[in-house]
Amino acid sequence: MNSRSFFLSALIAGAITGFLGNLPILNLINCFLCVFAWVGGALSVIFYRRFQRGGPELTNGQGAGLGAVSGFFGAVIGIFVFLITSFISTPIFNSLYQIFDPSGNSPFSSGVGPAFLSAGVFFCFNAVLYTAFSAISALITTSITNKKPAA
Repeated sequence: MNSRSFFLSALIAGAITGFLGNLPILNLINCFLCVFAWVGGALSVIFYRRFQRGGPELTNGQGAGLGAVSGFFGAVIGIFVFLITSFISTPIFNSLYQIFDPSGNSPFSSGVGPAFLSAGVFFCFNAVLYTAFSAISALITTSITNKKPAA
């Protein structure tokens, strides 16, 4: 296994996962379905195969490891994207919360302190969920795309 191709493909797929999964509005879709974690895991395997250009096949375990690293990179990159875009997403979360709880006591508040607290909470969830779902997605993608021996 080529470590350069491994980390480069995991980093690129993780950047896509972290960026798209933490943009305002798109992060709401990601909250319910973890779509970008699934996509990131599959992309990490596809990118690895592109970088290898016919090199040795990935085993299922290597594919799952590649997806897990990609998901963790996505969680780390997602923190920075979340912090940069929190001034946009906080009012959106406040509006959604008021729809479900009209009493007006929103747990989301604007400011630097709550943004860092929210980023820490999101990182804990994302580190676990992105890593797990990306690993599963990469495992599935690896097993589907491995060449079957000719009978």
